[in-house]
Amino acid sequence: MRIALVVHQFPPEHIGGTEIHTLTLARALVERGHVVSVFYPSNELGADRQETQYGVPLWQAANPPLPAAANPGRQFWRTFRNRAVEDSFGRFLESFYPDLVHFQHLQNVSARLISLAARQPRVLTLHDYWYVCPNSQLLRPDGTLCDGLSIACVDCALSRLGRALPRIVRPLAALPLWGRNLYLRSVLRTVDRFVAPSDYVKRIYLEQGLPAEKICVLPHGVSPARLQPSAEPIADVDGRPLFGFLGSLAPAKGVHVLVEAFRDMPPEAGLVLYGDPTVFPAYVERLRRLATHPGVRFAGPLDHDHVGDALRRLDYLVVPSLWHETLCMVMDEAHALGVPVIASRLGALTRVEDGVNGRLFQAGDVMALRQILMELAARPGLRAHYADQLPAVPTVDEQTEEMLALYGELLAGS
Repeated sequence: MRIALVVHQFPPEHIGGTEIHTLTLARALVERGHVVSVFYPSNELGADRQETQYGVPLWQAANPPLPAAANPGRQFWRTFRNRAVEDSFGRFLESFYPDLVHFQHLQNVSARLISLAARQPRVLTLHDYWYVCPNSQLLRPDGTLCDGLSIACVDCALSRLGRALPRIVRPLAALPLWGRNLYLRSVLRTVDRFVAPSDYVKRIYLEQGLPAEKICVLPHGVSPARLQPSAEPIADVDGRPLFGFLGSLAPAKGVHVLVEAFRDMPPEAGLVLYGDPTVFPAYVERLRRLATHPGVRFAGPLDHDHVGDALRRLDYLVVPSLWHETLCMVMDEAHALGVPVIASRLGALTRVEDGVNGRLFQAGDVMALRQILMELAARPGLRAHYADQLPAVPTVDEQTEEMLALYGELLAGS
């Protein structure tokens, strides 16, 4: 089978959940003898480039960045339509000619790629809420949750741009946002099958009008190879009990909630934060100011081979997200290694059973999280109790076999 995977960005430059899932799936398909190519745009190229990384053939589409002075309208249009990427994708299809195209993410790529692949069966994984929310997280700048497109989207967009408009012209400013969503909905209607990584994501998109018969729930599988001890161990982390965060040091991840909650912990407790400090530097500077406890350590980004090492050293992983997480791969990876999780009571994070195999708290509630951290530090025996009750986590091999069954079903019916 010839399979094209389309994604908005890719390792090693970007190592978020969507990117790691795409890489893991691509490698698993290649190992099973399928011909795979990953298509994604690159702002650093003046011409298309083909190469192989991690054992996977890649097609990098030339995507010159917009000038710094580009107007907001042009920047907005570029988030879901991009002529340069569309032209490159046409060349890619003519060169690779896949049997099936699996779209992983199209933000800042181009939604029109779905239409350009009309000759092939098309699968789309719903990694987040970008198809119904321009910022992809259903989260307003003030940290409150949103339930879908409304006139408030204008305020959200303008706030992110640092601008304001008189209330009387807000409906006019909303027109491009509504036009975007109408266009995306029309394109989504042509997709043959959607993959939701959790039941929660399926429910959200059913509420947004996607047909139930087209959505299958298929959690991302954990790669045992990715979690193996590395040949070059990472630096040790002092402190017991040791709590940790792995992921993007971004406001939506609620890291500030965790750092604030940790302030009054016993001095022997430790908190290690793994994440790239250069992506949201102002936010990381805020975190450093909040980190008054002597046991807080900013450990920088983790590379692909050290995730397992980092997780094994933790007593608890903390996931304090402020948005409705769609799956949270690092939570599944922690569970696979026997590490209990403390998480916000939001979205797919509610797979944690509070008081059974981990703990849940109200998102953004510093005092509630602090109380949990204090209790767990004072009662070290709870960790073993929670670890014994952790759920089984699907592996990437199991997930790949289910994905191949879905591909086969679509090809048989095409």
